[in-house]
Amino acid sequence: MSHNYATPMTPERRLARLLARIPEDRIVRLERVAGAPGTPRWRAAIGDAGAADCPAGRWSPPFDTMVDALEAAWKAVRPPADPSRGA
Repeated sequence: MSHNYATPMTPERRLARLLARIPEDRIVRLERVAGAPGTPRWRAAIGDAGAADCPAGRWSPPFDTMVDALEAAWKAVRPPADPSRGA
């Protein structure tokens, strides 16, 4: 009988994983925006390495969770995958 020792990816773990992947020299901005009444939405932007701020065009679309917004912003600016690492 096999066992699955994987732990679920909670929002907290997703956030920690994303923050560990974003280099320290990047500016990260998070903003809560109005959604439907009583349901705030989030958007995020990540600036270039060494930049003083995030360009206005870098903001993600609004998401229901902060983690989803940050993940979308990181996917838009992260460096391409290293092809030598394989799939």
